[in-house]
Amino acid sequence: MIISKTEVNLRRLLAAAPQQQNQAKLVHYIATLREQLEQLAEERTPEGLPRVSKAVLSDYSEKIEVIASKLAAPPPDIQAPPESLARISVKANSSDTGDNQFPLSPGLRRRFVPTSNEDGTRETLSVDSSAPVKLDAAAQAHIEKHRKLQEDLTDEMVGLARQLKESSLMMSHSLKDTEKGINRKEEVKE
Repeated sequence: MIISKTEVNLRRLLAAAPQQQNQAKLVHYIATLREQLEQLAEERTPEGLPRVSKAVLSDYSEKIEVIASKLAAPPPDIQAPPESLARISVKANSSDTGDNQFPLSPGLRRRFVPTSNEDGTRETLSVDSSAPVKLDAAAQAHIEKHRKLQEDLTDEMVGLARQLKESSLMMSHSLKDTEKGINRKEEVKE
């Protein structure tokens, strides 16, 4: 069975995500994993059948959500001071007004931003999670650079796998031919 470039990328990212300590990168990993899962679900064989079964897609989806749930639950020993949370909510509110007009990244989603009240209690500011996150040009270029690098590496890996398969098939045929020749010589001796 041949697996597609998208599935190779998805598997590699699923394997790497649990070891990622950088929260910003992990957010990007999750968004990319979700994009790749959607792409994988849309892939079809030449006969028009889904390339990947629903069970496998469901398994991938569960793994992605497990990683996402770890991101959503902050570590218990780290607490942000209330003033930094207020600053974050002010930034979120100012960006919603359109002050910072940056290109939107198609794969990143907004998260809920906690805010603090005067009495010190926290409440969650509901932000549309389907709206993309605004990125500056440098961040967008950086993401595109890494996406291209990942695609190039995947293409190279697919090529190497194809060469390995071809050489192993040639070796198998060669061994079969040699075995046939040896068997013929043994039959002639008998």
